[in-house]
Amino acid sequence: MRRLAWDICFLTLAVVAAASVLVVLNRESIRSLIEANAVEIVVPISWAVLGGLVASRQPRNPIGWLFLVLGLANAIPGLTIQYARYAVVTAPGAPFSPWIPWFGSICGALIYPAGLAPLAMLFLPNGQLLSPRWRVVVWAGVALTVALIAVAVLDPELVTVPGLPDIRSPTGVAALAGINAGAVGSNGYLVGLTVVGAAGASVLIRLRRSRGDERLQLRWVAYTTAFAVTINIVYPIVALSLLPVETVIAFSPIVVILGFGVALPAGVAVAILRYRLYDLDLLINRTILYGAVTVVLLAALGVANILAQRAVESLFGQQSDLVAAALGLGAGLAFAPVRRWLRPIVDRALPARSRLTLLFTDIVESTQAIVDLGDERWRDVLSRYRAVVRRDLADHRGREVNTAGDAFFAVFDRPIRGVECATAMRDAVKDLGLRVRTGLHCGEVEMRGEQVTGLAVHAAARVMSQAGEDQIFVSSDMAEALGGSVPLRELGKRELRGVPGEWRLFEVIATRKSAGALESGGTGLRFG
Repeated sequence: MRRLAWDICFLTLAVVAAASVLVVLNRESIRSLIEANAVEIVVPISWAVLGGLVASRQPRNPIGWLFLVLGLANAIPGLTIQYARYAVVTAPGAPFSPWIPWFGSICGALIYPAGLAPLAMLFLPNGQLLSPRWRVVVWAGVALTVALIAVAVLDPELVTVPGLPDIRSPTGVAALAGINAGAVGSNGYLVGLTVVGAAGASVLIRLRRSRGDERLQLRWVAYTTAFAVTINIVYPIVALSLLPVETVIAFSPIVVILGFGVALPAGVAVAILRYRLYDLDLLINRTILYGAVTVVLLAALGVANILAQRAVESLFGQQSDLVAAALGLGAGLAFAPVRRWLRPIVDRALPARSRLTLLFTDIVESTQAIVDLGDERWRDVLSRYRAVVRRDLADHRGREVNTAGDAFFAVFDRPIRGVECATAMRDAVKDLGLRVRTGLHCGEVEMRGEQVTGLAVHAAARVMSQAGEDQIFVSSDMAEALGGSVPLRELGKRELRGVPGEWRLFEVIATRKSAGALESGGTGLRFG
């Protein structure tokens, strides 16, 4: 599912790129933003990227898939109409079929005003309606969208973009010519704006009912949604009463792009970066970090290569591939130091708090093992033990934070991966004649450089201290994050030394085989 999410994202971006190329080829016949399909080129980019991030991270949350379909369906009309312009006006001999713009017009009707766009707002941010009563708005939007698609299908004057000769629809009915651009289509559009308004109102109602971190997340989404909906409703109503229809249509792409292509995606992005919406802040933090490191190293490598080659050429009369290879090797070796240097800068630019799965593990009765084996044999066993643990951490995408003797502290971005790793490590170290105990906790931590700190770290360590030989204990927060995907046995409430309150603990009773067979998906949307 994660691969499918990114495939749809890249397909949308490819469609946008192709449409942009055709706009360049058609530039002589394009005289306005409408004719350039600016909305279909600009708006899909943000929704495709957001949809890819959310759907790949939380495939069970339908909002990510809605974003992806919204982006792709919005991009297709730009490509089909620009190809129609290319085949009809720019290069009349190019292969062409009226089914191409016909398909684009159907996709366009799926989005706005009563289609996928308000549907996405109704399901923001957790993929669920505010209450069952809002199904009325959903079905009203579905009914109106079906009606608008029917109008588009039956109208023989398929493409009505100014400057493009008429293209007859292969499914059109001559008696219904012009209904899509006439009163029926216009009134349907205005009625659809009421669906958009209701969808925007649902986001504001969610904000009023929310508390805590949920309110902080929804605040940005709600305000930008309100802005996008308001300008897209007010503009056509006010402008049509003051300006000619041609002028209103000419400026409408700017309004749509400003609202749904810039403001609303920006609100979602701020909620992600500052308040951990969809738990994507750490992922984006890493993406920005590695991207910054790559840019810095490439820039340094390019400048150093130019200067070095000029120096070599002035001395020996020719350039040297050996110098370029040496500089490339130096850039590779500098990657880790530059990353450590840049991480504090990135952490200051983005919030350093994140919700992670924390794992602590160590060897049971390690002191007795040293006595039984002796120092030399113990060093060999300890070395192999560390290799096994690090191998399993790498296999389950864990990150080693700290190691002290035989104790490991690691973090995971998904709870299920932490449990799978703990189970794999427990089974693997048995071959070395060792027994381990493991504790897992899911909570908020501070991210500063490579270090992970906070009360949650101490809690995870104390959860481990409660476990015995071959046992994997998890906190109630971790059990809740797992959502029943792993069999657990409740152990009751216990006090954790140095950590306030009583903690309900659970023991993982899944074997490695059963844990590995679990779906490694996300835990759904979490507020906070």
